[in-house]
Amino acid sequence: MKKFKISLHPLFIIFVCFLACLGWFWVLLSYIITIILHELAHALVANRKGYSLNQFTLMPHGISLSGNNELFTTKDEVEIAIAGPLLNLFLSILGVAVWWLFPETYVFTYYFVLANAVTCIINLLPVFPMDGGRVALAVLSKRLTRQKAMKILRIIGIGIAFTLIVIFIISTFFEVNYTLLVLGIFVFLTAIWEDKTHIYQKSSFLINKRSGLKKGIAIREIAVSSQSTLYKIVSQTRPDSITNFKVLKEDMSVLGVINENELEKLIQIYPASVTLETILS
Repeated sequence: MKKFKISLHPLFIIFVCFLACLGWFWVLLSYIITIILHELAHALVANRKGYSLNQFTLMPHGISLSGNNELFTTKDEVEIAIAGPLLNLFLSILGVAVWWLFPETYVFTYYFVLANAVTCIINLLPVFPMDGGRVALAVLSKRLTRQKAMKILRIIGIGIAFTLIVIFIISTFFEVNYTLLVLGIFVFLTAIWEDKTHIYQKSSFLINKRSGLKKGIAIREIAVSSQSTLYKIVSQTRPDSITNFKVLKEDMSVLGVINENELEKLIQIYPASVTLETILS
């Protein structure tokens, strides 16, 4: 089993220093607890779906969890991504409910509830690597390569950042809202900062099977249609065996064979929706 690697993103260090300089200790403490709970929700859902997350990167919007290979099942990626914001939303609503029942708790829990609400809202923005951006990346990757999808998301992120900054400039003529400026700068830096945490390690691929070769691993062979997509055959791999896919045409003749080693290379090149016939022709 691989050890977890924990690292600090430069944006996180800047953000913490900013809060510390303002003397917002309780805000900072509430925020750190919030993002830890946020990412535990991601990790719980990911582990249940068979994904191995071996790196934690502390960022202003949360903790990015990553591994070595592309997370390829769109449904899984979306469910993992929204798990964090949903937990924050639940904790926010729970906190408000507690205030209503026990008003005296407001003073002690205000920053924690606020941190959860803000973390939820910010993470739902369609800016990568925020969770909203991860959902958008998963959807776009059904039709485009991950590289093209990432370029589109960067453009969207920069657009949102400039919109926030423009709204801040307009606010200076009425009531200055520095939150818009800080959020705009943060979104801009997040959008342009190169980040490789959009990749995960799927436990069903070969990297997690090599250690089991001494004891022996079963080899499966599955016949699939040439019209099947990469998405379809990736979902048929298993963590306890190595699968070879025999691709058949409509007349049942063999078009080709794809093993898991080749499959790992193909998913780095083609979008999930591409057919096997397109790849092998």
